[in-house]
Amino acid sequence: MDFTSAAGATLRFLHSVLGMDLWVVSRRDGEDYVVLSALDTAEVGVDAGDVMAWTDTYCAAAVEGAAPRFAEDVSAVPAWVRARELNGLPFASYLTVPMRAADGTLLGTVCAGSLRRVRHTDVALDGVQLSADLLATVLEHEAARSAPGGGAPAPHEVDPVTRLGDRARFERALREEEERAQRYGTTASVVLVQLEDLPQVNERVGHDAGDALLRRAAHALQARLGEGVLTRLAGGRFAALVPGAGPDEAGPLADRLRVAAAASGSAVSTGWAARRAATGLAHAWRQADAALAADRARAAACPVTALPAAPALLGPSGAGSGAVPAGPAWTERVAHLLEMARQQLDLDVVGVCVTDGTSWRVVQAAQAQTVPDLRERAWPVAESVCQRLVDGRTSVVVPDLLADAGAVPFAITRDLGARAYLGVPVHRRDGRLYGSLWGASLRPLPELRARDASVLHVVARVVAGAVDEAEHAADERREVLRRLDALRAAGGPRPVFQPIVAVADRSVLGAEALSRFPTGTPDAWFGDAARVGAGVPLELDALRAALAAWPGTGLLSVNVSPRTACSPELVRALAGAPVDRLVLEITEHEPVDDYGVLLANLAGLRREGLRLAVDDAGAGFASLRHVLALRPDFLKLDVSLIRDVHLDPTRRALAASLAVFAAESGAAVIAEGVEVAEELECLHGLGVPYAQGYHLGRPAPAEELQVVG
Repeated sequence: MDFTSAAGATLRFLHSVLGMDLWVVSRRDGEDYVVLSALDTAEVGVDAGDVMAWTDTYCAAAVEGAAPRFAEDVSAVPAWVRARELNGLPFASYLTVPMRAADGTLLGTVCAGSLRRVRHTDVALDGVQLSADLLATVLEHEAARSAPGGGAPAPHEVDPVTRLGDRARFERALREEEERAQRYGTTASVVLVQLEDLPQVNERVGHDAGDALLRRAAHALQARLGEGVLTRLAGGRFAALVPGAGPDEAGPLADRLRVAAAASGSAVSTGWAARRAATGLAHAWRQADAALAADRARAAACPVTALPAAPALLGPSGAGSGAVPAGPAWTERVAHLLEMARQQLDLDVVGVCVTDGTSWRVVQAAQAQTVPDLRERAWPVAESVCQRLVDGRTSVVVPDLLADAGAVPFAITRDLGARAYLGVPVHRRDGRLYGSLWGASLRPLPELRARDASVLHVVARVVAGAVDEAEHAADERREVLRRLDALRAAGGPRPVFQPIVAVADRSVLGAEALSRFPTGTPDAWFGDAARVGAGVPLELDALRAALAAWPGTGLLSVNVSPRTACSPELVRALAGAPVDRLVLEITEHEPVDDYGVLLANLAGLRREGLRLAVDDAGAGFASLRHVLALRPDFLKLDVSLIRDVHLDPTRRALAASLAVFAAESGAAVIAEGVEVAEELECLHGLGVPYAQGYHLGRPAPAEELQVVG
């Protein structure tokens, strides 16, 4: 039986035995009191999920020693009289007993109230305490078992630079932990860490150096975090979700993470917030972001550190060696193949090593529990059997390292106790040496033969392919980032505006801001930027440019992706802007992972007058669900529905139905891509109120904007 079922059954049993009108299982969460389960037979208004201030409760007074565990007459207990005044629950009799963990930690309370005075014996109260102890055992076990681990993110949630989870992983962790917190009354905290020097490193030394800085920081933060989920949100910003950490733990943890990240070679800002039961983890994230912004502002006002020199990137420098992609994107397939090779050859470890000319470093390994941790283990060239392998000075297979004439100084024998070895060099497709793929056993293997190395040759080809793919992806990423840097240096994307007009009288409602780039299409620029993790900054650059160029006549409509709409950076970018004249168009071509996060992030701006539009309606993922969840002010019909709408009855029917649906939901329809007068006339007959397209006006700078249709 799970905790929720156990709590419900326990309260029903206690009510059947002892009566009383309200039975509750509750838990303190910082300053809040959270109801986990309730049986309210008198309808006094208490239910699971309710939250009130801890100091206002009967339980607080009892836990803090100001009240007994039971009072036949609440009026005789001053602390409970005060609680009754604060919480408004008019109980005449009340009981409360603690739920404690095995180590004595208070997990919660089982309490009951009666609207009329009742009398209970100590024996009865001892029975309630026994029930509470049993519930505590279930709660402690189940909450611990459900605690999120810091395991690897899903393949689609991996940050390509640090190999941590990305923003999607963080948002999923928030949702899962919020569900857990509501179920068990647990707490959690969010800590944000910002590497302030990353932009300067990218600009002065290059994005390879910036990526190396990110990886060092990620490694240091992960080592210091311990329990929790660490992700990279974007740029130099990391986020840690720490289950079980309240305000007392989150502040010191943020300080420790600041020190750890600073050791990677960057000035660092941090912000943190603990979850409140009344507001949840999404609100804690926004609070942490605000705290980070304040910390960054303080640092900007009082700079104390200079940008350190960027350290050299890891990579081979020996003659004939090929460049090693920084942080290769090792696939799960490679890891699986290493483990399969280890098992098939009956070895204790199979690993991949690369060299920088002075040492050989382990970058991936599958190993038995008896082998010491090999992550980032490095050995000098002179002591490395891998070096002798690629030099041709040792056999591919060595059944007994101690029996090999030159094997005595081998580091794997000294450090790991390895006695048998086999290995093959790993060459890139162009013939360059990448490293070595090797296996070792802690015992001699006299039966080991050269043919056994054929297994490693197969795996080596897969590893080489993964390295080539990783380098290609890294090259593409560097090229995209170089183009984005050049674009920003040249002033960023250039805004143009296309009028949005009333179909009936051609009056101007406003305009949609579109971005123009030095070469290529906007879709390609924004798509490339999103692929390398720079989509949100580019969209915000485009938004700022549009706001700066728009004269303020009519509504300004600007496209943003759901990812940008969810980001606190958007809220900061719009601080002080005339949001009552702004429309955010959220495209349908990209799915929304969490509508609640998006709407919560925009709630303040919407109260100030910000409008929402669903762009490309009818052409993407979310269809009507997208519209229902966002409750937009405008619904923009995709050009695919408008093209030749006057000639196609299917298009007319769909456009008409969307117009009716929008009107019923309180939204106004805007038809995009109107190119001929016949399309406009047809839309007028269908009741579509607004339109835009080449027939009505081409995109142009704000000062040249005009309606021509």
